[in-house]
Amino acid sequence: MDYFFDWNKAGDAHHGIEPVFTAEEIVAKVDDLAARLTRWFDTEPVAQVVMNGAMMFAADLTRAMSARGCVMEMDFIRLEKDRKSGTVNLRSASDLPVEGRDVLVIDDIFEHGKTLEFARKYFLAQGAESVTSVVLLDKSQGRLTNIKPDFVGFECPDIFVIGYGMDIAYRYRELPFIGKMGRA
Repeated sequence: MDYFFDWNKAGDAHHGIEPVFTAEEIVAKVDDLAARLTRWFDTEPVAQVVMNGAMMFAADLTRAMSARGCVMEMDFIRLEKDRKSGTVNLRSASDLPVEGRDVLVIDDIFEHGKTLEFARKYFLAQGAESVTSVVLLDKSQGRLTNIKPDFVGFECPDIFVIGYGMDIAYRYRELPFIGKMGRA
């Protein structure tokens, strides 16, 4: 995958962000996940992207699956976790019907499992034939449920990460790598 800017030669353009997973590592991992998922589905899945952090991952993943011949419909679902109670709420649902269909839930980070658990139950209640999940990062050290993602990109240390769709105060989503804030 080509980027319009060579981030390896960017110098201070990283704004003090230390890469945890490079753009090259992400491209290779997304390619691997796309190959595995394309073999997994024998029907046309309905891809449901958990917004907002998974947008970059979902775009690259679904394009790579499409390049391998996997045809799918794609839409977005917005879930919000209440920080105090840990309850996950549906903020915005997809308009795509899932009844009798295979659903692929695409998310950026798996931590406690509450979001993925909610999404799985939600789509099954909507009549989905199956729900398969793929996450880019697994930070499951603090897992609060028994649920596990079906496909995982990287095991991620228990640190706050930004880039490749993930943000801090709506910034740094555009970075083609995943990083952590450097020492000041």
